[in-house]
Amino acid sequence: MEELLEGAALDPPPGLTSDFMNPGGSHSLGYGTIITGAVLSTLAVLLRLSSRYTLRKFHLEDAFLVIALGLFVAYIQTIYDTSIFPGVQVHQWNIQLKTLKHWLYETHLASIYYGLSILFLKLAILMDWLRIFLLPGQRNAIFWSIHVLIWSNVVYYVSGTFLEIFRCTPRQKIWDPLFVGGVCPIDIDANNFVSAVINLVSDLAILAVPQFVVWKLNMTRAKKVGVSFIFGIGIFAIAAGIARLVDLLKILESSDAFYYITEVGLWGIGEMTAGFLIIGTPAVPRVVKSLPFSDSVVSLLQSWTRSRMRNSGDSPGYLRTWGRSVSKKRRGLWEISDLDTYDLAPVGTSAQQGNPPPNSITREVRIEVTDGKNAKADKTNQSLTSTQVLE
Repeated sequence: MEELLEGAALDPPPGLTSDFMNPGGSHSLGYGTIITGAVLSTLAVLLRLSSRYTLRKFHLEDAFLVIALGLFVAYIQTIYDTSIFPGVQVHQWNIQLKTLKHWLYETHLASIYYGLSILFLKLAILMDWLRIFLLPGQRNAIFWSIHVLIWSNVVYYVSGTFLEIFRCTPRQKIWDPLFVGGVCPIDIDANNFVSAVINLVSDLAILAVPQFVVWKLNMTRAKKVGVSFIFGIGIFAIAAGIARLVDLLKILESSDAFYYITEVGLWGIGEMTAGFLIIGTPAVPRVVKSLPFSDSVVSLLQSWTRSRMRNSGDSPGYLRTWGRSVSKKRRGLWEISDLDTYDLAPVGTSAQQGNPPPNSITREVRIEVTDGKNAKADKTNQSLTSTQVLE
């Protein structure tokens, strides 16, 4: 048994020999991915919470976001442990069988943390979008689409987590390759592949919801592209999800599971980091505007740029659109996550109809779009949902 434990966790391919002293792979790739993901995710959450603090309003999705970050930290700790030893992208025949038990246990924990973290993260994103794109009491296709996504994700990730926890009887058989007896009726590799497919479909659906709303708004194409870009950060999550899917497919075709499962772990960090950025990025303008020195910095940049333009003989007239007015507190184009600050002006559908009855919400609104000094008012029959991205 001692000789077996000191041997390779997998027989090497013909022509190769196991090398436990120099197993290959990379430590820096794991460290770099972990640090980048942790910093960006934490910063995104802090920006979101700071934005909510300026409004003095916190909601359930903010609590879900904090829980998701805590589970994400637990997830990356398991990847960090693997990055220390033996490293990521190490072939399984270059690690000893006695270390395989620890690695399988860490992989089991990482699967649990991943499922729960991404569940709370998606719930936070979807619940936030309910506040962005809908008014209280409004029921339309966007409302039902988001609710379908919320409850389908709850059912899927909760059931998947229980399946991961109790997939073997007794549970020790999950991570102990030398355990005798017990039963594991679930093909975990095939299950993980199917789960990755469902997760990718969920990501695509979540990305599509805001794009559908944004591109139906009555605004210029340039502004649509700008607003769409904020929600389009989810493309990075989809790219990471596709990469995870490819690696899980390779696991089904190869016995070198350790090599590919570490890549799956790294792509999971990228996917969740993109999710945190989706909900944190829209809070940047509000947080910047709340800083006491933001006006001074903008004024200094304007003064410096005007001076350079004057010296070069060019007209600095376009600079009037830079910065923000001190006397007229208007919201920037990118500030779209705080529904309570939006100015919606319900109006009657026609002069003949008179004033709407009290406590009623008309579906026709007046949208004011400001571009430099010029402002124009336009009426649109888009629902109130569509106007919440504008002032």
